[in-house]
Amino acid sequence: MKIVVLGDRDTALGFKLAGAHEVYAFDDTPLEIERLKNKLKELVERDDMGIILITEGFARRVELPDVTLPIILQVPDKSGSKLGEETIKEIVRRAIGVELKR
Repeated sequence: MKIVVLGDRDTALGFKLAGAHEVYAFDDTPLEIERLKNKLKELVERDDMGIILITEGFARRVELPDVTLPIILQVPDKSGSKLGEETIKEIVRRAIGVELKR
């Protein structure tokens, strides 16, 4: 199962360097948001997807599908988290069954 990242160029580069299987970078323009929506739909329909990471900023701009697999997680972008640390910890705990501690 693959880990895929959808995000801005800086965030995408970081995850690419960290070893994500597939990484897609987008700009914050209407045309790019449409491209992002199409890519997300394509990824959800593939059988080899395990986890799709999408930056919080882009997740607010698209409708995230309600699916069991692949797991879709929102991650902070270069400007930081809008969800807050506790919310992110809870998302990770529910998604992968691991509680994050400092």
